[in-house]
Amino acid sequence: MWKRCVALSALCVIGWQAHAAPLAAHGKYIALAADCNSCHTAPGGKPFAGGNELKTPFGSIYGPNITQDRTTGIGTWTKADFVRALRLGIRKDGGYLYPAMPYIEYTQMSDADLDALWAYIRTIAPVSHAVPAPEKTFHFPFNFRPGIRAWQAIYFKPQRWQPTAGKDAQWNRGSYLIQALAHCGECHTPKNVGMAPEAKYRLTGAALQGWFAPDISADPNSSIKKYDVPQLVQFLKTGVMAGNDHAFGPMAETVHDSLRYLDTSDLQAMAVYLKDQKPASEPAVARGVASPEELAIGKEIYENNCSSCHHDNGRGMANTVPALAGNTAVTAAEPDDVIMAVLQGFAPQGTWGAMGSFAHKLSDEQIADVTNYVRTAWNNNGVPNAQQWEVGNARKYADIPARGRQPALICPLLPANVANAALKESPETLRAAGSDHATLVKVVHAYTSAKPDSSPAEVIEALTEAYCRAVVSENVPLSSSGGAVANFSQQVAIVLTEADAPAPHETKQ
Repeated sequence: MWKRCVALSALCVIGWQAHAAPLAAHGKYIALAADCNSCHTAPGGKPFAGGNELKTPFGSIYGPNITQDRTTGIGTWTKADFVRALRLGIRKDGGYLYPAMPYIEYTQMSDADLDALWAYIRTIAPVSHAVPAPEKTFHFPFNFRPGIRAWQAIYFKPQRWQPTAGKDAQWNRGSYLIQALAHCGECHTPKNVGMAPEAKYRLTGAALQGWFAPDISADPNSSIKKYDVPQLVQFLKTGVMAGNDHAFGPMAETVHDSLRYLDTSDLQAMAVYLKDQKPASEPAVARGVASPEELAIGKEIYENNCSSCHHDNGRGMANTVPALAGNTAVTAAEPDDVIMAVLQGFAPQGTWGAMGSFAHKLSDEQIADVTNYVRTAWNNNGVPNAQQWEVGNARKYADIPARGRQPALICPLLPANVANAALKESPETLRAAGSDHATLVKVVHAYTSAKPDSSPAEVIEALTEAYCRAVVSENVPLSSSGGAVANFSQQVAIVLTEADAPAPHETKQ
């Protein structure tokens, strides 16, 4: 009898292993599609041992260790802990995860994919590697993790991906990949003052660590509209598009760490889905444009520093030097990618040669001028809207010593029907609300009474714009005013959730 039990137990173990092996293999594919490696592996570090730095306006945050190490990793986590983190943004200990972890998108993942991903995560060998917690690396008040509860209550709604009726299986597969696994909106959708995605501007492009993730909403000027499905598949697979367009910055990393490993059928599904999207309305942003004199200066800078590789016609050299003429990254709505390329340069990749950094050779003003020139030369249709302060701001994110002029404080610019009720408050009252909770409650109540149909996000944005203008009028240093505005935004969010709002894990599924 005993021998028979032992034999049956052995058969059960063998059966489980036979089932777990293909499940973990599928989980590895899910991890690639979800690009887990890029955040959870530091440059030169052990896979998934954490430590990759993400620079934000609030300080740096480091991808945590997700190996099976029981002390510094997630070796003590259960499957339920893992699922709760990805679907609800809550850690094993009950702490709320910062939205740098894209659980806003991962919440849509299917049960089958989560099962497979967990099976794969369990196979990752333990690595002892402690990673700094955001509580030690974020500026006050963003190092106060409980504040994320208020953020989640306002901006985060756990949900599952659902297929769209009337669309075929390929289109719906692309929808799932774009919205859930690949979480493309995390980079390509602009964020509001609360650092939450603006749903109405979905996939229209957004700033990211000094770079600009371009519009992929099928806007007439985007690569999605310009190229057909096979060309988009080629770009997703290789980072290179017909016409010598070349991915760089975070998109190049995404191709290298994730997209190049995906099945061609999945890449085709993503391309089909993106090609079928309607252009979203991009938020109107008031920006200056370069004068003819500044463009002439930019042309001279280009000829003296760039033309030897990119050529006078801006076409570069096929498979060696990316073209600037007709390059959609160059002509994107914002100039960030060109600025970062000039500041940071590139290491060689495949047949593509290296490009040195010009951060110490060119001033902020010169980089803005040459950026505006290449965005408009050779029939490029980019707007010459690069600003000197913008280059100074980008230096803080580039992998070079921070140098140059600090950016001016830019307040949110909202439609009058949203902002006016907040702007009726006096600057003195608004400044008092920034440090006195009772005054802030009165200000919030006044706005919600005047605009009872406003969403929590609109309340936060409107009052933040008004407060920002009040702080600017004081002429206080940028270092303190920027932090004050960010703190004010968070405090408004907390006031809006003080009336016993349910925690995310209490939301009905």
